Amino acid sequence: MHTSAFNDTTLKGKSGQVYAVRGNDLTNLKMVVIALKQQSRTDPQVALNAGSAPNAFASTNNGVQTVSLTLSMLNEIGSDKDALATTLGHELAHLYLKHGEIRQQRAESAKGASRVLGTVLGLAGVPLGGTLASFGVGVVTTAYSREEEREADMLGLRWAMAAGYSACGSVRTMKMLKAMSSNSSLPFLSSHPGLDERIERGNQSAMAATGQGC
Repeated sequence: MHTSAFNDTTLKGKSGQVYAVRGNDLTNLKMVVIALKQQSRTDPQVALNAGSAPNAFASTNNGVQTVSLTLSMLNEIGSDKDALATTLGHELAHLYLKHGEIRQQRAESAKGASRVLGTVLGLAGVPLGGTLASFGVGVVTTAYSREEEREADMLGLRWAMAAGYSACGSVRTMKMLKAMSSNSSLPFLSSHPGLDERIERGNQSAMAATGQGC
């Protein structure tokens, strides 16, 4: 898939703090988003968030769907297109399966909304040419059930593999999170199935697709 490459850049947060972003990570992100939008037939905005902990989440604000990555998550997996694909596939699956609407009663304002960078990546196939549009969001997210997380895992992995990416990207991401969580608390993991379970799911998906695990 041909896509315009990005140069290293910086983004400014609401508080004026400047964040460095690797151009190669943005290029990989754009390629993955285009491929997964085709597979999922969804068209959400994609945003970067200034959160310091690795995280990805799907949200809806006034009917506008957004998939967000924290800069910490992009820094960790941005060079690994398989990891990006399985991570974004999971979040797109939440939107496609309407988990947010099903669990609307449990919706709550996203913590740390004041730290949102407000940077939407226009990744619908139109080259950005280095431009990044700023926006202000009052993000509302949903705490999904563990069964909903499992459903999103399965569908997201299927989309990622259909787009040509490896399910082993999910295994690498889960192992990275497992290593990090042993040293510090990652709050979003509390609502997700266990990391070992998700590692095994990625392994089994890879085995079914290629005859070889991760």
